[in-house]
Amino acid sequence: PITDTRLEPAKLKSYTHIPQLRKANNTVTLWLGDTQIMGAIAYWDCALGKVKSDASALSLVLTDAQGQLYWQLAEPMIGDLAEFDNEGNIIGGQVKQIYERVVQYNIPCVVVETNGAGGFVPPILRKALQGTGCAVREQHVTSNKQKRILDALEPPLLSGFLWAHETVLNSPAIEQMRTFNPELTHQKDDYLDSLAGAILQTPV
Repeated sequence: PITDTRLEPAKLKSYTHIPQLRKANNTVTLWLGDTQIMGAIAYWDCALGKVKSDASALSLVLTDAQGQLYWQLAEPMIGDLAEFDNEGNIIGGQVKQIYERVVQYNIPCVVVETNGAGGFVPPILRKALQGTGCAVREQHVTSNKQKRILDALEPPLLSGFLWAHETVLNSPAIEQMRTFNPELTHQKDDYLDSLAGAILQTPV
């Protein structure tokens, strides 16, 4: 029945590790505990970050050689999209928060959804991420959001391939999963939309 929970959070597998770089034999690799990470991508569903508006949601998804998906981050970016000093240098705002996550988690690529508020964000984000080596991709979405979320999340969730970090399990994203209704076009689903975007992208 359509009223049943389609995205049951109890089917998520929990983990507590933070990705760590390891250097050996002139090679740098990324690990989650004893699991080597083969790809990673962050997806940013931009919003203005104001109270009572859509969440400006960032999701980070990692993947291993077996195709397991690790939902590492589900965080809101808060405040103005960017804050500048008198010389035009970025000193704060959401893009600065993205920069901090990129450095902390060694994120190789951030995909920016350019619908709505995100349309003018990529050039500003590229400026904020200068020197990190992190790429910025642009993604304009035209498909039905509810279908996209189900298409991206249901297969790995039902197959036991989708893991979630403990911080994600304690975030608003879980309540959005529990209450998600594919028949509703207006509901709180920003974190799910961000996660779906990350899963549907090719990891770097």
